[in-house]
Amino acid sequence: MQVNKYDEDEKNTSFRFSNYKRGLTYIKKYKAKLIIVFLLNFLSIIASLFITKILQYVIDKIIPNNNFERLWAIALLACIFMLIAVILKKKYLEILAYVNQNIVEDIKNDLFSHIQYLSANYYDTRPHGKILVRLTDYANDVSTLITDKLVATILNFFNMLIVTIFMLTTNVELTIIVLIGISILSMIFAFTAKIKRKHKLLINNKNANLNAYLIETLRGMETTNAFHREEKNEEIFNHLSEDWKKANCNYLKVGNIGWFSVQNISHFVYAAIYFVGAMFLYPNISVGTIVAMGNYSVQFWKPMEDLFTTFDEFINSMTYLERIFETMDEKIQIQDTKDAIDMKINGEIEFRNVDFSYVENVKVLDNVSFKIKPKEKIAIVGPTGSGKTTIANLIGRFYNIDSGNILIDGVDIKHIKLTSLRKQIAIMQQENYLFSTSIMENLKYGVDNITDKQVIAMCKKLNVHDWILNFKEGYNTILRANGSNLSDGQKQILCYIRTIINNPQILVFDEATSKMDVKTEKMLQSLTNEFIKNKTVITIAHRLDSIVNSDKIIFMKEKHIKQIGTHEELMQLKGDYYELYHSQEEVLK
Repeated sequence: MQVNKYDEDEKNTSFRFSNYKRGLTYIKKYKAKLIIVFLLNFLSIIASLFITKILQYVIDKIIPNNNFERLWAIALLACIFMLIAVILKKKYLEILAYVNQNIVEDIKNDLFSHIQYLSANYYDTRPHGKILVRLTDYANDVSTLITDKLVATILNFFNMLIVTIFMLTTNVELTIIVLIGISILSMIFAFTAKIKRKHKLLINNKNANLNAYLIETLRGMETTNAFHREEKNEEIFNHLSEDWKKANCNYLKVGNIGWFSVQNISHFVYAAIYFVGAMFLYPNISVGTIVAMGNYSVQFWKPMEDLFTTFDEFINSMTYLERIFETMDEKIQIQDTKDAIDMKINGEIEFRNVDFSYVENVKVLDNVSFKIKPKEKIAIVGPTGSGKTTIANLIGRFYNIDSGNILIDGVDIKHIKLTSLRKQIAIMQQENYLFSTSIMENLKYGVDNITDKQVIAMCKKLNVHDWILNFKEGYNTILRANGSNLSDGQKQILCYIRTIINNPQILVFDEATSKMDVKTEKMLQSLTNEFIKNKTVITIAHRLDSIVNSDKIIFMKEKHIKQIGTHEELMQLKGDYYELYHSQEEVLK
């Protein structure tokens, strides 16, 4: 799978109206509220249009006839219509905002739910910042496309239709002037639409690149400081920021055509109504009619201006929507087969001729086969890059293998439900994560139906209860992101305990104690014997002195299993394991 980096633009999506139709499915459960919005808007626009009719009546009837005693009553009527229009508009905007926020929540929930089940490969090949921006900025903007922009578009068309009816019933000739202006504006926007979309896609790509680099830099800030890379990072960030700025500036050259056209054509039409009305149609039509048509023109062009502004936003939001659906359509590679079953695991593990590659045609495991009996304590050792951690990842089915079979109790793991498999397998990886919550919540992470008392009881048995109470708030101590307020050894102790508390049938420790001092390591290992004695345990380690008592040791080298046996058996063979063991002894002398 090709890797996308922070300085590489993502492949552009193609416009498909089906994506927008798919987005509209989010409004289904809010139909009733949107109908109320349309109804309130209809009443609001009618009320505002009647104010113009009242103005026409005042100019044509009240003023020429000096009938000023009726003016106060008519002014009061106009105020009532204005108040009704404002109240109705306020109400439908509140309802619209409610629907919009709910759709934001629905989109984010669906997107987050989907990305949790994507394979590790997906995250291995994409900067996390480019994923994050889809959950945040894109989702927020898309909700307005589905609700505000859709409703606004329909309402604007509806309002324009109503105003057109009022104009046609007032004067046909002056109405034609307005329609000619609309035709010219439509041609301009049709011509610039594709160009705008191209520039918007570029802006989005540059923004995603910037966001990806920012997230990567923040996560690696300690490394940046350690290697004094601040100036170089600033240089890279400034370059990415410059690309984003250029993309935005280039868009403005085209984007301003719309605003410029709407403003100028609307003013031209407004002036043309008064000019044609006064020079060619008066006195066949009254002054009140000309003034009314001028006001109608303003009322017509306001939704038209909003409509074309919405059209510009539509182009931008569609690119966001396409990215969101692109993520939602990403195939879930690791999922249950139709015949997948729940099963109680006894602990037997077998690899049969397993081949695996992270990158196509670059094997990490080549024809690997071995078998572990239930309750056996197995160690996997070997030089860096030999495939030890990969075996741990494959047992948890974080990746699909290229070929061969991995079986648990004689059943291919593809046919075991993921929830059933992962509830009974606990893997303590080399890099574990601690969440920004309390120590207690971190220890209980992933465990259902366990009480604080039970956790504390286990910690006492593991002799870490007093150690935890040394923290200011004890078990309620809030950890920073990834336990940054702890030492590496302290983080590893908590992760080790969390793995034990999960109480699985199969335990995999991948360099689980590498950052602990030897005394703490030996203490934890001796105290955990009670918890693991009836479980299958796989230990991946570089320090061979910690695994010499294993029931079986698997030595890996260059994608293959080179030797299998007990410590004594492998030492007698005087092969790769023997050499590695003695090399470590010499280092420790």
